[in-house]
Amino acid sequence: MTAHMRDGVNRNRPQYWDARFAEDGFAYGTEPNDFLVSVVQQIRVGDALCLCEGEGRNATFLTQRGFRCTAVDFSPVALRKAESLAAQRGVIIATRCADMAGFDPGIAQWDLVTMIFGQPDCTIRRALYARIATCLRPGGAFVLETKAEEGATAESRYPGSANLCAELIDLEFEIARDGLRVLKEGRYHDGEQRTAQIFAFKRLKR
Repeated sequence: MTAHMRDGVNRNRPQYWDARFAEDGFAYGTEPNDFLVSVVQQIRVGDALCLCEGEGRNATFLTQRGFRCTAVDFSPVALRKAESLAAQRGVIIATRCADMAGFDPGIAQWDLVTMIFGQPDCTIRRALYARIATCLRPGGAFVLETKAEEGATAESRYPGSANLCAELIDLEFEIARDGLRVLKEGRYHDGEQRTAQIFAFKRLKR
């Protein structure tokens, strides 16, 4: 059984997420992730890249605060709902349907990159995280929250913050922590969950 298989389900396939996002309502609610909300005032407003964005709750929130957001996900169903949610809130977000495997976030293109509960396999994650600092402008920020399994190794889909920080080169970490907390984010994130939270900046040139 490969790392992306759990209970016999391949969560790296867009079809799995298309089915979830095709359900009535919003799988993870319409309000932004509260960790992102807690740090957003420390981030320079500009161009934001929201990876594994799903139905657009975080991109919509950031756009309402003045960011120019591009939401990326490999589920076209999710992205249609993201565009709809943004329209309901009176804003426009750009969307891009793309898999994180081989995804190119560009060079010095973003003032903020978010990845909220985007949890690809370790090989995909490492390749992507190696490019986060490169794609940020100097002083740009990275905000991440993800499920974290206690005692998980770096080979896991759900490692803790220490392993994740080791994969995020050339960033300065303001917050890097694991812990149990209560999630209230729609029907699929409702209850106690151990998560890793990271808030980091690209180093300014000296």
